[in-house]
Amino acid sequence: MKRIGVLGGTFDPIHYGHLWFAEYAREKFHLDKVFFIPNKIPPHREIPEATSKQRYEMVMLAILNNPYFEVLPIELEREGVSYTIDTLKDLSSLFYNTEMYLLLGQDAFKYFLTWKDPYDILGLSKIVIGSRGENYFSEEIKELFEKFEDRIFFLEFPYFPISAREIRDRIKKGLSIKYLVPDLVENYIIKNRIYCKEEKENGE
Repeated sequence: MKRIGVLGGTFDPIHYGHLWFAEYAREKFHLDKVFFIPNKIPPHREIPEATSKQRYEMVMLAILNNPYFEVLPIELEREGVSYTIDTLKDLSSLFYNTEMYLLLGQDAFKYFLTWKDPYDILGLSKIVIGSRGENYFSEEIKELFEKFEDRIFFLEFPYFPISAREIRDRIKKGLSIKYLVPDLVENYIIKNRIYCKEEKENGE
């Protein structure tokens, strides 16, 4: 049975933290492929600043040289809010005889029980939580761990201390983002003037 990783997010923009987590999980769980799935309308986050097309193209550029990574536009092509359960159902119909591993950041998993059909998600995939070594969860989440200990895994990995929000803020301040994102992504952002403060103020 093949194993695939599923990493969703706004990727606004994608950065080395995303890529490092995906690669580390791929090795640890012997994944045959990791699919990056950009959200269209994220249910638990603010609306992305970059367009769907720009975010999709940035992911494509970021993973260009890794044969184990692939980007899928299935949420961008779907109307309405991007729910994980719908994506997993789509993937299960696309890939037969495949075990899915949903890759989540620790902060995102704290709110897992507020997601649409969380128990159905656990039925369709195992969950890998990127951990920074300090795990503070509600009692409900702790009970979930005990009930599904064979389907929820912590993955402690060397944390990359940067966020997409910080990258966007640096761009707006005219600061460098070199070594925070792949060179191709940096060049794409500069060429298309994504996240530039003056563009946003002018309403362009």
